[in-house]
Amino acid sequence: MIRFKLLGSLAVLLLSLGSARAAQEVDGPKVLAAQASLAVGLIEHSIESANSANITVSPATLAAALALASLGATEQGKAAIDQCLGFSGALQGTEDILTAITTKTSAADPSLRAAVTIVFDSKLALLPGAAGILSSHRVHPAIADLDSPAAVKMINNWVKETTRGAIPTILDAPPTGGGFVSLGALAFKKQWKTAFELDGSPASFKRPDGSSVSVPTMHLADSEQKFRVDDRFAAVDLAYEGDVYRMVIIADRAGNGIVPGDLKALGSWLTGQDFQTGKGEVKLPKFSSNEGRDLMPVLNAMGLAPEGGFPGFTKDSVKFARIVQKTMIKVDENGTEAASATAAIAERSADLDATHVIADARFLFALRDTKTGLLLAAGLIGDPQFADE
Repeated sequence: MIRFKLLGSLAVLLLSLGSARAAQEVDGPKVLAAQASLAVGLIEHSIESANSANITVSPATLAAALALASLGATEQGKAAIDQCLGFSGALQGTEDILTAITTKTSAADPSLRAAVTIVFDSKLALLPGAAGILSSHRVHPAIADLDSPAAVKMINNWVKETTRGAIPTILDAPPTGGGFVSLGALAFKKQWKTAFELDGSPASFKRPDGSSVSVPTMHLADSEQKFRVDDRFAAVDLAYEGDVYRMVIIADRAGNGIVPGDLKALGSWLTGQDFQTGKGEVKLPKFSSNEGRDLMPVLNAMGLAPEGGFPGFTKDSVKFARIVQKTMIKVDENGTEAASATAAIAERSADLDATHVIADARFLFALRDTKTGLLLAAGLIGDPQFADE
């Protein structure tokens, strides 16, 4: 039985700038560097374990869900989560993520809706101080029988509302083990600052397996943009209306596509670092992607091993069992729509002058918030036609 309503619809955290936490300064460059490192790690390890042409992740919602859970973790657990999220063990990292998330409000910025919440199982022996730890971040937990279909419906409704219907469900069945579910979700929709032209005929795109497919292509010719180029890669940093949000597109200049071994070298490119304004040409396929996966194996490979449970929340022995993420992104000539939700499920244990960015083979992208440093979505697209299907 659900003993408390879930956050009065979105009231848990559809986030107000009036709070003391939201008023704090966010170290955007530090957050962005960590988010880029996390994106590279997630894509690199996911592509090793998944036989897929496309990998799409949301560093922002993953970091939000883990940062919220870390409020109850041991100091060693906090350090492990911070390290996994790209903060090199600095204990302030997850605090910065939560502060970054709480600066986003649907009223002040209708382009991006972001929220976090946590649902504890009614059988879990919560400590009296748990509510205080969470309320200091303006999070008011829900308590429910997580084994029940009603709890799954409640969580899924929260995700659906937060993502504006783009992700209707995050859980397919009740979580077992009597622990908690920490949730982060977002929805983004924005038009390009400079709209693309849609080419009249499809262009050839080289898939990772060497085959080719014809895809609808959008084109910017002789356009002033921010570019970065070296002997192997060419990239553009595209602005959305208002210049708060930007998307980096990185392509292999030889047309062979980006391979997993390239990712670490491209981490700083995802942040928009060292781009210069100039004239150039940009060709991109229209693409979309809808994905869902359990990131727990990937995060384990990346070193996520919080120790000592969550003594800030409960004396019961609790550990992460699954970390489920669902993402969607749609990019066309007008702009971008993206959404993501992450559920961290814990159970009781048991050429600068004339640059050409031609994405005609597997390419890397990252959608970022330039104010907070959050990476809303990132990924490798190796088959735009497959993604659209």
